[in-house]
Amino acid sequence: MSEEGLAAARRYLANRFPGMKDAPLVETRVCQYEDTTDHNFIVDRHPANSNVWIVGGGSGHGFKHGPALGELVAKLVLKDETADPLYRLARFEPKSKLSS
Repeated sequence: MSEEGLAAARRYLANRFPGMKDAPLVETRVCQYEDTTDHNFIVDRHPANSNVWIVGGGSGHGFKHGPALGELVAKLVLKDETADPLYRLARFEPKSKLSS
């Protein structure tokens, strides 16, 4: 953790938990967070390999919905279905000038 990060954490701790403001720092961890630009999951076949699925779009959000997302993907794979357009990669493609 950087000195600036530690100082910010100590200020927050002092405000929220005054009795811990001078407690020793024992460990730090980085929590990576990723999300799609529209905040929806990605569930789609790989554009070049139709037998490969891409599933993602939310580290914390995805973890909470993991069981339901797993059920959805299993159904899509086992029944050879296509994902809802809400989750497909095509939603990230630039809009054609003809469609405007």
